[in-house]
Amino acid sequence: MSSGFADLTVQAHQLVSEGDLTGAQRLLADALSDADPRPGNASPELAEAAGLQARLLVALGEPHSARGWAAFAYAAATRLFGRSDERTVTAAATLAAVLHRVGSDARAARLYSDVIIELTARDGPESQRVLAAHADLATVEYARGQCEVARDRLTDAWELHREVYGDGHPSGIKMLAKLGAMERDCGRYADAHEHLALAEDLCREHLAVDDPLAVQVAGLARAAADPDHVCAAPEPPARPAPVVPAARVPPTTEGPPDLPPYTPPALDDPVETPLYHPPGRTADPAHVPTPRTAPEADGDAFDDYPWPPDEPVEQPWRPGGPEQQPWQPGEPAEQPWRSGGPAEQPWRPGEDALPPTVVGLAADDPAGVRRVPPPAEAPSRYLPVHVPRPPVTPRRERQWLPLAVLGVVVALLLGTIAVIAGVSRVDGGRDTPAAPSGAASSKPPPASARPTPSGPPAASPGTPPGRFTLTDRRDSIVLSWTYPPGAEGPVVVAGGRAGQPQRTFETLPAGSADYIAYGLDRTTDYCFTVALVWSTDTVARTGPTCTKRRR
Repeated sequence: MSSGFADLTVQAHQLVSEGDLTGAQRLLADALSDADPRPGNASPELAEAAGLQARLLVALGEPHSARGWAAFAYAAATRLFGRSDERTVTAAATLAAVLHRVGSDARAARLYSDVIIELTARDGPESQRVLAAHADLATVEYARGQCEVARDRLTDAWELHREVYGDGHPSGIKMLAKLGAMERDCGRYADAHEHLALAEDLCREHLAVDDPLAVQVAGLARAAADPDHVCAAPEPPARPAPVVPAARVPPTTEGPPDLPPYTPPALDDPVETPLYHPPGRTADPAHVPTPRTAPEADGDAFDDYPWPPDEPVEQPWRPGGPEQQPWQPGEPAEQPWRSGGPAEQPWRPGEDALPPTVVGLAADDPAGVRRVPPPAEAPSRYLPVHVPRPPVTPRRERQWLPLAVLGVVVALLLGTIAVIAGVSRVDGGRDTPAAPSGAASSKPPPASARPTPSGPPAASPGTPPGRFTLTDRRDSIVLSWTYPPGAEGPVVVAGGRAGQPQRTFETLPAGSADYIAYGLDRTTDYCFTVALVWSTDTVARTGPTCTKRRR
């Protein structure tokens, strides 16, 4: 079954290259109708066929039919290859595009964010695929009403693309035209006119007159604003927290603060606030006499006290009719100390004063206290993407240094032994007769005289990797080579379509001897080159080796 799906996928790619999208879609539909619908049982060939079917349905204007196959391909690729694999990232981008077209923008935004993270970790933040994914995410955010976020993201992506790849790249022109359309729908007509006019000028300068992108940009520049587009209202800024100045904390050497001495009040001081006002009497402060008042001043002191008049006064609290008892239920007695406004309560302050240490709790700031605004932070011009970096491969230490030191020590020891042996032989020859000249010595040579095997000699600087071979597996291409002995530089793998310029695929650490390339077209021939970086000025490359798929 797997080989059958592989052959059908190759035939579908051929039909797509010929422009027959409908025929390719029908070919895959007939084959996928009998496939197992569970992603857990899918093979790599089935997952690739399902992803191609989803892309064909989207191109034919049937996103709702493509949603099931796109989700199936993404789930199967995640299980088979993991989230960081090239095929899984492609399936995630396809599913995000399908979800955006059917209206599921929230999940599409999450998938585009995952695609951006994986592509940034693989290709770097300045690659064309990362910037294109940022543009797609900005389109989804614009559809959700997050216009300001979408415009800022698309502006950053276009400016970085323009800086790296120039003004004439079609992807950059497309981003610029889309940015102008967004600004026009949001009511920013001056910016929209400037960006759309610049996009038309770039199309006239770098593209042909009948180029599809130039025709699309011209039509977009002359279109009207979308009347149904509504920008989401920005959230109101949060109220700043009250600013309370910190009290001064005296050091320990200063000691406790000095308090003024306590002075008890004099007994003759008048009472400013009366404790009780009888009903019907004025609230003027009265002088309170004390037992220490002089006898001759008693009359003057008691003259100011509000004594009752001399004539008898009717006392309504004595036994009588119920109308003469105002404290009974039904008619409460007058209580001036409980009712009335603040003016009738002399024991409370006339107005509430704001403590000088509290700022931000009232509408107006107190005198002598001013609010210090927080410093404004400059907006970042970089794309807000978290980029996980792989750990830096530590540089290999020079392992030949300890071996060289050990060799020198061994040579010195062997020389010393040889000198001692020579001296002893000379002393022994004085007493022993010489051997006959015709007799051959059968004694084996000493161990120090035997030649010692050594490793392969170090390659000279500028030597390229050797034995470079290419194995074509259709699903992947396996590259292998031999790393020159004595080299310490990284290995750069480059490749591309046959007859086209090559680009860097991967930079491998020193000592690497193989590499596997995934995600390539099955029907296209590719050429690869392996280079060894000896130094900043010396780079040794192998000759290009190509596949032979079309022969």
